[in-house]
Amino acid sequence: MEASVVISYYKNIPNLELILLALNSQSAKETFEVIVSEDDDAEETIDFLNQITPRLSYPIIHLSQPDNGFQKCKALNKAIQASTSDFIVFLDGDCIPHRQLVKEYIQAKRVGCALYGRRVMLSEKISHELLNRKNLNLLNLFNLIRCGCKRIEEGLYLRFVPQSMKTKKSGLLLGCNMGISKNDLLAINGFDEDFIAPGGGEDTDIEWRLRALGTVSFFSMKFRSIVYHMYHQERFSREMELRNYEILNDKMKLGFYQCRNGLKKL
Repeated sequence: MEASVVISYYKNIPNLELILLALNSQSAKETFEVIVSEDDDAEETIDFLNQITPRLSYPIIHLSQPDNGFQKCKALNKAIQASTSDFIVFLDGDCIPHRQLVKEYIQAKRVGCALYGRRVMLSEKISHELLNRKNLNLLNLFNLIRCGCKRIEEGLYLRFVPQSMKTKKSGLLLGCNMGISKNDLLAINGFDEDFIAPGGGEDTDIEWRLRALGTVSFFSMKFRSIVYHMYHQERFSREMELRNYEILNDKMKLGFYQCRNGLKKL
């Protein structure tokens, strides 16, 4: 397999269907697998995957675990262990990939380089249209403007724009759109399972530990790897977010690039 595409998933089959259909329409000629990393063990998910899998051109690995609160990082570590590729692309369960996404990640991948993209923020209007019509052709520039979407510039597919023209910011990695060598993830002991609340932090934690490793560079996939974030109400409070970043700051002060509670329990 040239890549393992991991979908971080929790209780939203309509969104998952759109993501799987978008992956089925990829331009990539290379082989890739899809891992549905479920932070739950819902029977509905199994039934749905049994129904849709015969329609898909790629193999699916479904991983689940008991729904005991927010354990996204634990689920992602299981996906790392189960992947059969040396390169892993991460998507969130509310982000639909552009048809060129897998190809672009495969062509850009290399050990010692973390790849990162961004997301178009879809409006409530176009999100409802996508769910009702299941027509991915709705994701075009005209409709993004018509429906009042945000960060539309992140949806421009302009693969030959040089790195020098892409804005560099701190906080590069977003778990909804990033690609990392499996070897690099193993070197930092995967995701830190101490993050047990939604609101961010786990992807920033991955970034600082990769930097601390000292052998990883970062490469922008802006205008190349594109995802469309489905509209939804916020699922976490400001207090949850602040608490996660308190945990993150404490861990950064300790300076362990291999987390203690990751793929291995150190």
